[in-house]
Amino acid sequence: MTLFLLVVLIAIIGYFIFKLYTHDNTTFYQLTGYSYFDVLMNKSVRISYQLVKELEHIQGIKKVMVNLQLPVHNEVQTIDALLLHESGIYVVNVKDKSGWINGREQGIEWIELLHKNKKQVFNNPIHETKRLTHALKDQLPEVDGTFFGTLVVFTNGCSFQQIEVQSSNVEVLKMAELKKWAKTLEGKRLSETEIENVYTALEAFMHGKNTTLHSKTTTPTK
Repeated sequence: MTLFLLVVLIAIIGYFIFKLYTHDNTTFYQLTGYSYFDVLMNKSVRISYQLVKELEHIQGIKKVMVNLQLPVHNEVQTIDALLLHESGIYVVNVKDKSGWINGREQGIEWIELLHKNKKQVFNNPIHETKRLTHALKDQLPEVDGTFFGTLVVFTNGCSFQQIEVQSSNVEVLKMAELKKWAKTLEGKRLSETEIENVYTALEAFMHGKNTTLHSKTTTPTK
């Protein structure tokens, strides 16, 4: 029995050493500096890690950025992630929800229905993301405005009850649906050099573990 426990202990230690080693070579760690233990212990870091992992699997010429903090009217607003892809530039706004989601693109607020008829109201995430997209465009005046897309990504624990979206450059989906969405990306609007140039222009706005982070500032659209 003692030998068995020793083997199990060695296996567990070996597993964590392997995970630590592989994590240090991930794009997420290189971008943020968050360790494997940060991913395990912090839910928001874990969600960001999962998002970057999904975006990394998208085919085509691309670069991924996370936690960009842009100055907007004397405030700082955060872009959760940015996908610089040959087909365009996609501003990603992540929502961690667990209930049934209802909302319209034109609505000021959306509703999350929970158990026992409870509900929570939250700001329209499409409007939030569009404001972030406009702020990003201000930083990239040389990029054609039609190249930008708005992507609202909900965590997989929620369900969509009724979501209405009219704009062709707006997507609302769950993280598990990113692979399917990526297959719809078409065209080569940006070259590898242009993607690198955009990345360089925005790199100073990207914040990680060792940088003072600001909370996301949002204001309901009237």
